[in-house]
Parts: sequence; structure tokens; C-alpha cells
Amino acid sequence: MQSSSTLLSFYFNMLFVNSINAVKSSFIGNQTLINNGYSYIPEYEQYEKEQLFEDGGSPVFISDYIEREQFFERLLNFENTSIYKNIEAEILESLDEQEKATYLTNVFNDIQVLLKRVIKLDDDEVRLIEDKLIEIISNLKDRYSSIIPYHNAYSYLIKETDITFFKNKDVKYSFYTDLYELAYSLYLIDDVETEERDFINAFSTDKPQVLENKIRFTQSNYIVAYFLEALKPFFNGFTRVAIENSNVFLNKQNKPFTSKDLDTAMSRGKHKNIEEKTKIDSLISELKNKHLK
Repeated sequence: MQSSSTLLSFYFNMLFVNSINAVKSSFIGNQTLINNGYSYIPEYEQYEKEQLFEDGGSPVFISDYIEREQFFERLLNFENTSIYKNIEAEILESLDEQEKATYLTNVFNDIQVLLKRVIKLDDDEVRLIEDKLIEIISNLKDRYSSIIPYHNAYSYLIKETDITFFKNKDVKYSFYTDLYELAYSLYLIDDVETEERDFINAFSTDKPQVLENKIRFTQSNYIVAYFLEALKPFFNGFTRVAIENSNVFLNKQNKPFTSKDLDTAMSRGKHKNIEEKTKIDSLISELKNKHLK
């Protein structure tokens, strides 16, 4: 079987070896476009491909054009299509169910590596690349869920249409990983005690009450209340009552926060902890700029 890293070599090379800009600069003479039947027209600075279709028994030529502005997204589409075809061929060639499961598991593992890499990069195209990698997860899950009923990579498929307890807005999975990093960098949580997956589940599940692993905060009630209040713009239902009803957020004493706890903390700490509040405000502002449309 073809290794998953070879299958995803385009993404690995772009994100770990070369650069996103290097790929975007490969417009002229791009081998992927040429292999897909496109020819570069220098005078128009675009690629063209003519295809013959039957329209009511009559042959019709239809031209497709790719300009520089469209190039990067179209290139990712071609690469994803190639990935799907190669995966399908590998699955069809294998008669052993365990071998199929191992192969797909490795593919999902590698996509997770790529996603963790891309969401940390500073580039205008990271959201597009993130979308395309998550699109691979979604399509493979739809097609092969009978082989892989669950994988950690499926947690990246958080969408606005998903029913979540806090009525999450349309933010990408990278928002939750950034939020987790923000929380432990501010020492609001212990990242050894609270794993990333549990933290994300608390904010994105439809039933946080049933989660076995709760989120215990390590700072004072006021700092935690201030932090939670700052998160409201990312949700449509992140109220203090909802936080209480979720039963998933615990204080330093390991007791669930109530709306009264949060109300009291906010009313008593208005003129305290200026430095900590400034840090929270600054980092939340960065999250807004990055993740809210």
C-alpha cells in the first residue's frame, strides 16, 4: 500500500519543506495543471482547457480558464481529487479489512499533523488550506465510516450547522485550539490536567453535562469570570446561566460554576487585576481578528 505521507506529499512539502508562497508562485509551468490537460496561454496569462461534450447529440466544445487569482484554490482542488482517487484505488486493492482500517487511520493521523501545522502559520491562505484538509476528512468520513466509525480527526468537523449547547458561531476548529493555547498560556488551566480534546469538547458538544472530563480553572473566580465573559462574541448562547447549566466548568475548588458565582465575581472585581485583564483583552482581540468574519 502507498504510505499516507506519500499520499499527502503535496501538503507535507508545502507546509514543512517549501512554503505556501513557493506553491502560489508556481503558476507558470505548473505541472499539476498541465497533467490535468490545461495549456498556458502567455498573452492572456491564464491556462485554458477545451473539453468536448455531447449536447442533444451534437458535439460542443467548452473552455475552462484558470487565471492567477484562481490558481491556488483550483490547484488544491486538483490535489484533493488526486488524493481521493489514490485512496479509493488503495482501498479497492486491499481485501483485508484490518489493512484498510490501518491505512485510513494513518491517513487521518497525517491530516491531523498537517492541520496542527497549518493553523500555526501566518499566511493569508491558511484558512483555505485548513478548509481543504478538513474537506478531505469530511469526504473520507462520509465514504469510509463503515471502516473507521470514529477517529479523533472527526472532531475537526465542527460546523455552524452543528447543534451545540452554547450555539457556537461559524468558527473553524483552529479557533478552539487557539483558545486552548490561550487558556493555558494565561495559566487559567493546567494543560497537563486538561487535555486539548477535553477542552474543545466542553465548548463544542451539544451535551457538555455528560462529559466525563470537566474543565477545572486554576485562577480566581473573578479572572475566570472575566475570561468567560470575553468569549461571548464567539457564541450565540454563552450566557452565565448556560455556563451553569452546562455543568462543565469548575472553579479552583473543583466545584461547578453557578451563574451567581459569576455574577458575584464580576461585581466585586471591577477595579482589580488590571494586568491580567489587559492580557486577556489583548489575546481575545487577536482571536476575534483571526476567527470572526
